[in-house]
Amino acid sequence: MKISVIIPIYKVEPYLRQCLDSVVNQTYKNLEIILIDDGSPDNCGKICDEYAQRDKRIIVIHKENGGLSAARNDGLRRAAGEWISFVDPDDWCEPNMYEKAIAKAIETSADMVIFSPYQNSRHKEKRIHAFSTDFVTEDPKVIAQLQLSALSVYYTPFSEDHKWGQGFPWDRLYKSSVIKNNNLTFSEEVRANEDVIFNILAFQHVKRVAFFDSALYHWRMNPTSIGHKYTPDRVEVDREIYQVMEDIGKTYGLSEEYFQAVYLRTINNILALGERCFFNPAHNENFLNSLKALAKALGCHPYSTALEKVDRNKLGRGGKVLTISCKSCRALVIWAMTKRRQIIKRGFMDV
Repeated sequence: MKISVIIPIYKVEPYLRQCLDSVVNQTYKNLEIILIDDGSPDNCGKICDEYAQRDKRIIVIHKENGGLSAARNDGLRRAAGEWISFVDPDDWCEPNMYEKAIAKAIETSADMVIFSPYQNSRHKEKRIHAFSTDFVTEDPKVIAQLQLSALSVYYTPFSEDHKWGQGFPWDRLYKSSVIKNNNLTFSEEVRANEDVIFNILAFQHVKRVAFFDSALYHWRMNPTSIGHKYTPDRVEVDREIYQVMEDIGKTYGLSEEYFQAVYLRTINNILALGERCFFNPAHNENFLNSLKALAKALGCHPYSTALEKVDRNKLGRGGKVLTISCKSCRALVIWAMTKRRQIIKRGFMDV
C-alpha cells in the first residue's frame, strides 16, 4: 500500500533537512513524498529540488505563497496513495513510523490510524500518551467523542487526564478514499485552526478508528511558527474560525454537545488573544488602549456568545475566571494570564 506524505514548506530552512531525512529514510519504502514549496523566500525550494534529484519518490510543487491550507490542498490533489499522511517541515519522524502505522492499518481495517507524538522544545523532549489505552472502535458515539476532542480535550475518550486533543493532522494516517470521496480539504476561509476543522470533518466520515501508543512523531515547539506569531487581526481570525465551525454543526445537524465544544474552543482562543495580539510585544499600542480594545472585542460575537452559553463545569480554571468576572475586569484578567503564560512558555522553551 502506498502512503502519500504531504509536506507544506515555508521559511523552515534550518529544520528542513532533518525533516526530509526522517521521511526518505523510513523503513517502509512505498511512499510518495509530495513537497509543496509555498513560495518560500529562503533556500527551501533549492533543498526540495536537491532531494528530488536523489529520490524518485519525491514530487516537488513550486508555487506562489498561498498559505498552509492551500499548500496542503495542492498536495491532496496530487496524492495517489491509498493512505495519506501530513508532516510539518519543522518536525521529524521516527524511522519506523510508517512501517508501524501501515501494519496497524492493515490489522484493524481502520479508516484512520492514530499514534502518539513527542513534544520537543529546544532542549527538552516530552513523550505524549494521546490516550490511556490502545483501541479500535467503530462505535459512532465514541467517534463522535473523538470529533469533539478535536475541539476540546475535555471530550477525549479513553483518557484519564484529558491532556491531548485530536486536532492535529500529523499524528495519524488517513485512508485516502475517505478524504477523496467526501471532498475533504483544509479550509482556506480561515487563517488558523484549519487542522482542527479538517479533523472535525474527517471524524464525521470515518467508520473505524484505531490507536496504538507508540510515540513516532516529533512535534517541534518552534517559537517562530504560525501558532506563536503576532496576529494583529486575531479577533477577525477567531470570527472566521467560529463561523466555519458553526456552519459545520448546522450542515450535519450535530448535537448541542458539538456547539458546547465550539464554545470551549472559542474561550480557549480568548485566552490566547493577549499573547498573540493585544499584549504581544509587537503590538504598537499603549497598555490602556490595548485593555479598552480587548474589552470591546470581548463584548461582541463570538466571544460574548461563548462566554454566555458555555457550560462552566467543562471549563478549566482560566475559563471559569473569565465567565465569572465582570465585563470590565475580563480584559485585565486576560492580561494577567498572558503574563503568566509568557513566563511559563519562556521557561519551557529554554529548558
